[in-house]
Amino acid sequence: MKKYSWLLAGLAALTLFASNAVAQDDSDVFNGGTYEITPPKGWIHVAGYLSEKELKKLPENVREHYSIRNTDVIFMNLSAQDSKEKGFKDSLNIVTISENIPLSEDLVKEMKDILTQQYQSMFTDFEMTDLELSKLNGKDVLVVKGNYTVINYKVKMEQTLVPNKDEALVLTCTYDSTREDATTVIENCQNAMKSLSFN
Repeated sequence: MKKYSWLLAGLAALTLFASNAVAQDDSDVFNGGTYEITPPKGWIHVAGYLSEKELKKLPENVREHYSIRNTDVIFMNLSAQDSKEKGFKDSLNIVTISENIPLSEDLVKEMKDILTQQYQSMFTDFEMTDLELSKLNGKDVLVVKGNYTVINYKVKMEQTLVPNKDEALVLTCTYDSTREDATTVIENCQNAMKSLSFN
């Protein structure tokens, strides 16, 4: 498994399409066992998966990371006007990593080139726009932002790595940057991240 595959798995899991998203519930607060989060209003907790036919459409390296992912939760914006159309859907997913990942400036420096290379091998026109230590609800976190193309969709993503005791969460928002309401979509996703609390 490639270095920092915990971040790659979080991103690869979101190359999902509405035709294969099976809605599970739309409750206000999701309890993930060790954490709780409030998804954006109208975003549905889904069982995300891709058929063999859909998997074959993805670049080989994306398929590889899709198959190794351990995605706990996927929320999808199925309430959008075009929700019945097949295509990329704005999403928030959460991956739990069962290891402690201490954050430091040295880690940021080490990860920048490695992640850029690995994302570029997965997606067309990948550009990392930000990689920095930040804060989320008073906790130290790592934020990764970037743009890429997948199957002709222009996508923006924001990932936040949140260490907590003996585990860490990777929260990943991906959204279609060409949508008229793209700014609102990412604001809603960021607000969902801010609602994260640990039990």
